[in-house]
Parts: sequence; C-alpha cells; structure tokens
Amino acid sequence: MAPKLEEVMTLHVEQVKDDRLMMGGTKGGVMRAVSPLNGGWLKGENINASLVQGGSDWVKFDTTSGTAYLDARFHFRDPATDSIFYCRAEGISRLDEKSALIFAWRPESKTTQASDHYLFVSPIFEVSKEEHKWMEQHCFVGHGFYTAPGDGTQGVTFTIYKLVSA
Repeated sequence: MAPKLEEVMTLHVEQVKDDRLMMGGTKGGVMRAVSPLNGGWLKGENINASLVQGGSDWVKFDTTSGTAYLDARFHFRDPATDSIFYCRAEGISRLDEKSALIFAWRPESKTTQASDHYLFVSPIFEVSKEEHKWMEQHCFVGHGFYTAPGDGTQGVTFTIYKLVSA
C-alpha cells in the first residue's frame, strides 16, 4: 500500500537579489546561481525557529528542459527552546511563466500558490534536541510556492509533509 503524507511543518527562506551570484554556464552547460539566504523560518508543532544567516541555495538551471535543480543548506534556531535545526534540501522546480518572473527578479513578480508550479523538495534534518529527533528518523517532501512581497526580497515557502505508512 502506498504511503500517506502527513503535514507537519512549514519552511520559508528569503533572499535578496544583490546577494545572488550568477555563474553562467558551468559543467555540463547548466547555469548556476548561488543565493545566500538572509531570512526565513521553520514552524510546526513545538517548533518556532528563525533562519540563522549563513545558508545558501545553489540552483542549477537547465535551460534546454526548463528545469531548476535546487540544492539548499540552511539552519534555524528556536530561541524559546534553544533548539538548532540544520536542513539540507534538494528539489526540482519546472519553470513556468510565474516562476520565470521570480527567477528573473522581474518587477511584475507576484507571490504564487503551490498549485501554480511543480516545485518540490526532499528535506533532510539534523536537530540538537531529543524532542525533535523524530525529524531525523523520517522522510519528508515539501510542496512550495514563491513569495515576492515587493520589498526587495523574494523567497519560497514549502509545506512539509512526513511520509507515513498507510
């Protein structure tokens, strides 16, 4: 029987255009963009953590297929419990009209909805507190949408689901 998805948390990260490093064509001809993350949060049951600066997203763009390959590493701290959460997330975004505006930092970019895109990640967590060790012992998938609040930042928000046996 196929596993079920159980919604367990929300993950959001933000970046600023001026911090982004566009590398152009790299190995295999794909374009690489390195985007330091400067804001975000992780929220769920007994989790209310904020992004600690220092993480980045290393996106590869395959312009022939219109696919972006996501590879992000970042960390969060929950000040109420002094819990630390490290996350490595790999995923795929198929470029569509709305996500192309986001990736190009076009002024007409707008916050989207998850149903607008094929935007998925597979996050893997490491945690500092015993009460969150369950996060190290499960597989997760995230379905996301892009945010463009018009303040010079943009980001991505993922609803994170835990895979559970049916």
